[in-house]
Amino acid sequence: PFFERPDLSPFLVHLTKNTEKDDGFTAFKNLVSILTKGEIWSSGKKRGFIKGPHEATCFMDVPLTCLKHILNKSNTDPDFPRYEPYGVVVSKGYAYSKGARPVLYLSDSELNDMGIPQDHLWRVVRFEGVGQNCIGWLHEREWRARGDFCLPDEPLAVLVKNSNDAKKLDSILHRNPGKFARLPKSIIPLTILCQGLPYMV
Repeated sequence: PFFERPDLSPFLVHLTKNTEKDDGFTAFKNLVSILTKGEIWSSGKKRGFIKGPHEATCFMDVPLTCLKHILNKSNTDPDFPRYEPYGVVVSKGYAYSKGARPVLYLSDSELNDMGIPQDHLWRVVRFEGVGQNCIGWLHEREWRARGDFCLPDEPLAVLVKNSNDAKKLDSILHRNPGKFARLPKSIIPLTILCQGLPYMV
């Protein structure tokens, strides 16, 4: 049971980042866009390093209070962010029912030896070696779903950076609720949940 294991979570998290160089959207605006459309757009080889011919939507299986270790200095470089403190929380049960599965962490040689079909390469993440110079993202405990991911009618929660962002998003959602395909049940500020995000201004 999840409540007996502090290292496990019943939830999956999709974090956004800014795409200002491509479309002028901040991470916050991308979160609003997700709620407007009711789905998370998938990534391919260029944006998400997804192998094979299919795009996929990515999540991480990390306890919410541990997100501060993902939102660290290197991952949140404002010029080249991998993640920012904005995102959507869904239950693992819902994600599983929509085809999301834990990724397969494999070296390139293992991938070739196992002969995984092209149709399933979207599930594979490169993992080479163990130690200081390893290549891998095991700490994210990534899950993926093939293609775009349709959110539940009422997503469990959305994550924002701080209380000011929570107030701002709440105001946007209540000003014109009919504009949004999905309205979250809660808005959680990560600076409170994670007891601060020290690398963020």
